[in-house]
Amino acid sequence: MKLSSITSFLASAFLFVNNNNFSVQAAVLGIDYGADSFKVAIANPGRSMDIVLNRDSKRKTPSAITIKGTERSFGTDAVNLSGRYPDKTVLEAKTILGALYNDTVTKNYMKKYGTNIVKLTDKGEIGFDFDLENQRILRPQEIVAMQLKYAIEVAKETEGINLKDAIITVPSYFDQTERQAMKDAIELSGINPLGLLNDGSAVALNYAMGRTFAPEPVVHMFVDMGAASTVITVASFKSKLIKNNGVSKNTTIVNNMGYSVDNTLGGSEMDSRLRELIIDHFEKTKGKSTKSPIRNNKRAMARALKEANRVKTILSVNSETSASLESLHEDIDFSMKITRQDFEKLVEDLGSHLVKLVDDALKATELKNESISSVVVAGGGARVPYMQLRLSDIFGPARISKAINSDEACVMGSVFKAASLSSQFRVKDIRLRDSYGYAVRAVYSEEGSGYFAKEKPTKNLIMPKFSTIGVRKSFLDTRKTDFTIDFEVESGSDFVKFATASITGIPEAIKQMDKSLTVDPKPQIEVGYWFDKYGIFETQSAYAIFNLTNPGYDAYLLDLMKWNEEQVQIRKAQSEASSKSKSSGSEDSTQGNESVSSSSSEPSNSTKPAPVKSRPMPKTQQKYEIRRVALKVQYNLLNSNELTKEEKKSALDYVKSLEKLDRERAALADAKNSLESFIYKLKYFVEGARVIAVTDEKQRNEIINAYKQAADWYEDKGDQATIKQLQDQLKKLKDLHEPVHLRSQEYESIPEKLEDLKQVIGSISELAKKIETNYPQEEIKLVDINIEKISKNIADTKKWIADHESKYEKSEPHKSQTFTTKDIEEKIKEQTNMLAKLTREVIKIVAKPKAVVKPESDSSSETVESSPEKQASKEPKPSAAADKKESDDLELEEPKLDQSSLPVKLDDDKKEPAHDEL
Repeated sequence: MKLSSITSFLASAFLFVNNNNFSVQAAVLGIDYGADSFKVAIANPGRSMDIVLNRDSKRKTPSAITIKGTERSFGTDAVNLSGRYPDKTVLEAKTILGALYNDTVTKNYMKKYGTNIVKLTDKGEIGFDFDLENQRILRPQEIVAMQLKYAIEVAKETEGINLKDAIITVPSYFDQTERQAMKDAIELSGINPLGLLNDGSAVALNYAMGRTFAPEPVVHMFVDMGAASTVITVASFKSKLIKNNGVSKNTTIVNNMGYSVDNTLGGSEMDSRLRELIIDHFEKTKGKSTKSPIRNNKRAMARALKEANRVKTILSVNSETSASLESLHEDIDFSMKITRQDFEKLVEDLGSHLVKLVDDALKATELKNESISSVVVAGGGARVPYMQLRLSDIFGPARISKAINSDEACVMGSVFKAASLSSQFRVKDIRLRDSYGYAVRAVYSEEGSGYFAKEKPTKNLIMPKFSTIGVRKSFLDTRKTDFTIDFEVESGSDFVKFATASITGIPEAIKQMDKSLTVDPKPQIEVGYWFDKYGIFETQSAYAIFNLTNPGYDAYLLDLMKWNEEQVQIRKAQSEASSKSKSSGSEDSTQGNESVSSSSSEPSNSTKPAPVKSRPMPKTQQKYEIRRVALKVQYNLLNSNELTKEEKKSALDYVKSLEKLDRERAALADAKNSLESFIYKLKYFVEGARVIAVTDEKQRNEIINAYKQAADWYEDKGDQATIKQLQDQLKKLKDLHEPVHLRSQEYESIPEKLEDLKQVIGSISELAKKIETNYPQEEIKLVDINIEKISKNIADTKKWIADHESKYEKSEPHKSQTFTTKDIEEKIKEQTNMLAKLTREVIKIVAKPKAVVKPESDSSSETVESSPEKQASKEPKPSAAADKKESDDLELEEPKLDQSSLPVKLDDDKKEPAHDEL
C-alpha cells in the first residue's frame, strides 16, 4: 500500500470517529416523564451519566404547556401563565392518557383544573379545546408528544449533539389503553423508543447500580410517592455467575416481584386539599363582600392551586408559613397562616391509605413484613414528614432508607437501562425482569372427542399477574378446526375482554400431511404471544404441530444392525492380522541374531497389517418427527384507542406548522432584542472617553441622532415590525458604530504595536552584534547568516517605524488612519520569524563540539611534535579500547544559549524588555 493511501485511510478513519453522526448513534437518553415534572438524563460514551439541564439551568422541568392561538409555552413559563390563562394551560396531562370522558379520573381532572375538556367520539375519547383556528381539538397524546419533543430539543441544545434514542418511564399501573396512548405520543414526538420502563423498576435498577449482592436473594421495598399517585414496588436482588462467551461473570439479578398503587395518594391530592383550605378560609372571611363565588373564577382557583403547592413545599421543611395572594378575587387580597399541624390534619386519612398500600404490596408478592430488608423512599411526595412518620410506624425507623436520590433515581435508572442496550457502553452487568401488573387469560372452546361431543369453553390463564415484559410465550391446544380466542385482562375483581384472535388454516395444514404417517389426526396448535417493549399484549404467530411416524425408521434400524455386525467383523480381522504380525516379527528376530551386520545394513522385509476400512455410522433417526405448519392469525383489539394514520398525519402536520411559527417568533424576538440592546449600547458608547478622543462633535451628534430616531421608531412601530425592518434599522446603527469603534481601538493599539515591533528589532540588532563579536567569520560562513542583509533589514524596519510614527502623530484622531494595527502585526510576524531563524543558526554554531586533548602527566620531559600528522605516524595504531578511552577524554563544551536570542511572545499589556542581557 502506498503512503498516500495509508494517509488517506487514516484520515478517513479519523473523520469517521469524530463525525457527529457517530455520537448520534452512541448517545442515549432516559426520560422520567412525571405528572408534575419531567427529567432527562444522558449517557454519552466517554462521560458519566448525568442529568440534562433545561434552559433555566434546572435539573427538572414542569410538565406544563400553555397554548394561546399559535403560540406555545413550556415548563416554568407555562406554570407562570397558568394563573392568567387557566383555560389555555394543561397540567398533569399524563394522568388522563387513555381516559374516557365519563371516567372518574376525567371528572376529577375537570374539577381541579380550568382547562376545557370535550368529548371527541361516541366511545368517549377526550380532547382539549383551546379555542384554536378551524375548531381544532388536541388530544392528550398530542399534548404529551409536544412536551416530549420539547424535552428532546432542550437536550440537543444543552449537549450540542443530535439525540433520538431513549428509554421512557411510565407508571407501573399503566394498562393496555394507557400504554397505547403513550406509544402514540412517543411516535408523534419523533423519539426512537428503546422501550418503556416501569418507574418502580427504574428506581430498583438505580438502587442496584452502585451495590453488590450475595447469591441469596434480598428483598427491598420502594415507596415512590409522585404527584399523581403512590406506587409501592417490591423487588429482589441477588448475584449470580452467568457464563457469557465461555467466561463466567458475576451478574446482578433484579426482579420486579410486584407492586401496589393508590391513585388518590400523591402530591397533587395534597395540593388540592390545601387549596380547599385556602378557598374555604377566603369564603369565610371575604365571601360576604364578593359579588360572585370565587369557585366560579378559574383564574383565582388556578392561582390558589399554585400557592397551595408552594405552601406544601415549604411545610415539608418549616413548621409554618403564610399563603398570600394579591387580588385573588374581585381585587381582594388574601393572606392566611398555615402550620404543619394544619396540613397534617388535612392529609391524616391518607396515612391509612399508605398502610393499606403496604399491605396490598405484601399480599401481591406473598411476603411478610419481616421479609423486607429495607424500605427505600423515592418521589417528591415522600419528603412530607407525616408520610415518613407513618412508614416508620409500619417498618420501624431502622429499616427506612434514604440511600438514593429520591428525585432522580427513576431517571438515572432509565438512562442506565438505555445504556445497557447499546454496545457503545460498558456498564455493570445487571439483568432486570420488568413485570406487567394485570393478568391476561385466553378464552376459547376446546374440541370434544366423539361424534356427538360438544365444544367445551376453556379459560386459560396465559399471563399471570406480574408476568415478564419482553419475553415470548405460547400455549397449546389439540384440535383440527379453526377457532377464535378471546383475550381478557384483569379489571378489578373480574376480567374484561379487550382483544380477539382468529386462528385459521388448520384443516388445510392437516390435508398437507400423509394420513398413514400421522400419529394423531388432531395436531397441537401453538399460539405465541407476549408483552412487547411497550408492555402491550399481542399475538402474531400460530403453528399446527404434527407428530409423524418416520417412514425410514425401520430401514434405519436394519442398517444400524448391519453396521454393528460389520464392526464386529472388522475388529475380528484386525485382531487376526495383529497376531500374524507379532509371529512374523519373532522369526525375523531369530534370523537377525545369526547375521547382525546383514540385518543392520538392509531394511526389514516385515509387513504391518493393513487397516480395514469402515463406513460411517448411519445418521441417527427418530421413530417420530415433528412437522410445524404456520397458520394465519388475525389479531384485533376491541375499542382500540390507537390513533389512525390520518389522525397521526394531521397531528404531525399541525405540530410542524406550530414549530415553524415558533422559529419565526424566535427570530423576530432575537431581532427585537438585538436592536433594543444596540440602541442602549450606542447611548453609553458615544459618551465614552475613547470615543470622544477619536470623534468630533459632528460625528457624535450623528450617532446620537441615529440612535434616538431608532429608539422612537422602535417604540412606535417595533411591535408590528417585520424581521427585515428590524435588521435594516440595526444595520444603519452598525454602519455608524463600526468605523468609530475601529478608530477608537486603533488609536490606542497603534502606539503599543509599534513599541512591540521596536522590541523585536532591538533583539535582532543585539543578537547580530554578539555574533560579530563572539564568532569568527569562518564559523559564521558555515551557517546561513548574512550580517549585511540583517543590518539592512534592521535599518529598513527602523525607517518603516519612524515613517509610521510620523504618520500617526500628524493624523487627525477623528479620521481613519492610513494604516492599521494589522499592518504592524504583519511586520512584527515577519521580524519575529527572522529572529527565530537567526537564533536557530546561532545554535548550530555554538553546538559544534571542540576537542580538548588532556596533557600527559610527564609532558614536561617530552617534546611535542609541531605537526599532528608526524606525531600520529610515530604512534602505534590505537586499539578499539583506546578509541573508546580517547572519546571519553574528549570534553564537549555545552553551549550556554543566550535566552534573549530566542523568539518571544509579545504581550500587549507589558512594556518590559523582550530579553535579558548576556
